[in-house]
Amino acid sequence: MRIALIVNKIAGNGGCGQKYLGVANYFQSAGINFTPMFTEKPGHATELARQAVQSGYEAVVSMGGDGTLNEVVNGVAGSGVILGFIPAGSGNDFGRTFGVSSRDTVGACQVIARAKVQEINIGRVGERHFINIAGAGFDAEVGLTANTWGKRYFRGYMAYVASILRQLVFYTPQEVDIELDGQVRHAKVWFVAIANARYFGGGLMIAPQAELDDDLFDVCIVKEITKFELIKLIPKTFKGEHVHHQAVEMHRARRVRISSLAKMAVQADGEVLGILPQEFHIAETKQKVFLP
Repeated sequence: MRIALIVNKIAGNGGCGQKYLGVANYFQSAGINFTPMFTEKPGHATELARQAVQSGYEAVVSMGGDGTLNEVVNGVAGSGVILGFIPAGSGNDFGRTFGVSSRDTVGACQVIARAKVQEINIGRVGERHFINIAGAGFDAEVGLTANTWGKRYFRGYMAYVASILRQLVFYTPQEVDIELDGQVRHAKVWFVAIANARYFGGGLMIAPQAELDDDLFDVCIVKEITKFELIKLIPKTFKGEHVHHQAVEMHRARRVRISSLAKMAVQADGEVLGILPQEFHIAETKQKVFLP
C-alpha cells in the first residue's frame, strides 16, 4: 500500500515538526511505503490530499492537529482512499474518541501499521466536509479566539480554556431557529454543537453517546443560562456530565439547519467557516479510516 503522509510541521506550536522524524523512522522500520508531503500555507493540506488521490495513493495520513485533519478530509472525501491520522497539534479532539493521543505517537503509528480499516460518517456544511464536530455560536467564537489569540499565549488545551474564559466576557446568548430533520424549534442559546464524534474544544466531551457509523449527528443545544451557571457547567463537560443539566438538550438528526437574525459564527472541526444560516448533513458516502 502506498501512503501519502501530509505533515503540518508548525502544528502544536512546532511540536509536529519535531515528532516527524520519529514517525518517519517508525514507518521505515515497519516497511511502510510512504511519501512525506509538507504543508506550506492554510488550505495546502487539501491540495496535497487531492494530488495524492489523483496520483493513485491508496491512503492519505494527516499528521498535525484537527485543522490539518479537516483539510485532508476535504481532499479525500468521496474518493474511496483510506484516511489516517497521527495527532500532533494543540487540540487533537478527533483522536480522543478512539483513544489515539498526541502523547503517544508510536501508538498512533501502530494504528496505521496494523491497517485495520473502518467506515465512518463524515458531515457536510455548505461546500465543506467535517469529520469531528461543527457548530454555531459561542463554540465557534471560542475556536476563532483559540486559533488566534489563544495559541499565541498558551499551549495545548490551555489555549481553549483561556479562550473560553475570554469569550465569557464578551459573548451573549442569541435566538436561533433549529431544524432537526424537518422539526423546527426556537430557542435562545449559547451554542449548538453538531457532533459526529465526541470531543471538541481541547477535551470537552460534548456528545458522550456519539457514534461515528450510525448515520446520525448528536446535536447538543446549550440554552440561555447566566454566565456564572455556564462557568459551573463547563467542567462537567470534560466528563460528559453536562447532559443532565436542565439547560442542555441532546437530539439526534441526519440533517440540521440553523438560522438566526443575529450574526453568529459557524465552525467545523474548529475552523470558522462563516456565519448563519447554515445547513449541516451527513455525507452520502462514508469515509474509510485507519482506526484501532
